[in-house]
This record gives sequence, C-alpha cells and structure tokens, in this order.
Amino acid sequence: MKQSLQVIPLHRFTERDFVGGDAALDFVNTVAGRDQAPRDRLDAYVRLLEWSAGTDLLPGKLLRTLSRKAQAEPATASKALTRAKALREAMFAVVTAMISENAPSKSALALLREHWIAGARAHELRFSDGRVALELDADAADLDLIASIAAYRLVENVLSLPVERLRLCAGSDCAWLFIDGSKAGRRRWCDMAVCGNKAKSRRFYARERKAN
Repeated sequence: MKQSLQVIPLHRFTERDFVGGDAALDFVNTVAGRDQAPRDRLDAYVRLLEWSAGTDLLPGKLLRTLSRKAQAEPATASKALTRAKALREAMFAVVTAMISENAPSKSALALLREHWIAGARAHELRFSDGRVALELDADAADLDLIASIAAYRLVENVLSLPVERLRLCAGSDCAWLFIDGSKAGRRRWCDMAVCGNKAKSRRFYARERKAN
C-alpha cells in the first residue's frame, strides 16, 4: 500500500541533503523516508529554487531569472512544481526498477523522456578556445527548467553508469538513491554518519537486549 506523502514546510537544505553523487539523484532525494513515512521537502517553488542553489544544476543568473518569474507568476510556478514532483517520482521509479533488475514502466520512461528532451533543447553548442562546448542557453529560463535539467542529468550522467553502482540506501526510514563510488563497490548507506550510524546503534541495542 502506498504511503501518504507528508509535505515538510520551510525545509532548510544543507550538505547532508546532497549525498546522491549527482544533482539528479539529489533531486529525487527531496523526498525522505519513502520506505516508511515519506516526507516531501519541496513545499513551494521557492524551495525548489533553494534546493537548486545548493547544487551545480543551474548557474546563479538563471536561478535569479526563475525566481523573478516565480514571483511574478505564482500560479504558473505552482503548476511547474507539480510537474517537477511528478517527474521526480518517475525518476525514482526508473532508477529503483533498474536496481531491482526490472523494466521501468512505460509511463515513467515516457515522462522522463519528455523532460530529458526539454533539457537537451535548453542547451547550445558553442565553439570557444578551439573546442565545441555544451552550454545552457541563457534564454532557456522557463519555470520547468530545473526539472528538465534534472531529467537530462539523470539520463546523461546516471543511467549510463553500471547498474551495480546505483544504490538504494539500506537505512531505515530513508530510501535515498546514491551512486556507489567506493573502490570495493559495497557502500550500503547514503551517508555513513546518518543512516550507517543509526543501523549500528540499532544492532548494538538489539545485542544488549538479547544479552539481558
């Protein structure tokens, strides 16, 4: 049975919110505790902007443009946030399906593809210093841009990785996604200082109760 999603107002993003290994997974991880008590940290479009400012997803100039647009068009920004959240769930579904060696649903792939294409179109190829570089178009600042670039990064940076490097945190009340960049490829926790220590504490108390 699907858990109801609790929206957490005024969440302040810190370094511990950015442990996925790529901004695309950090975007998916704006919901915590999917396995037990899901908590949505994007209560408003401004929170999406604040989250993006904590990543390298978009340059500051584009974020400031989006902020002005959101303030001028609050109803449009609210709809864009709703679309971003739908994409976020599709991204989670695609990655977790791959981790469990299942085929992602066609609907999740279709929504991801739609935003991925929009993200690709937001880029330009420019020749500079003897090289052709891929850059974000300064005029691409529509209110769906954050979601589109997150989808673009998921396809380009994450889904191209070996599937055994994509992980779902083994911690209780977490279910965050992350890239396992460890040499041995055996990382279990999104953050050892948080979920890893919680798991160690639970094992310790379980042994203590058993011993007594």
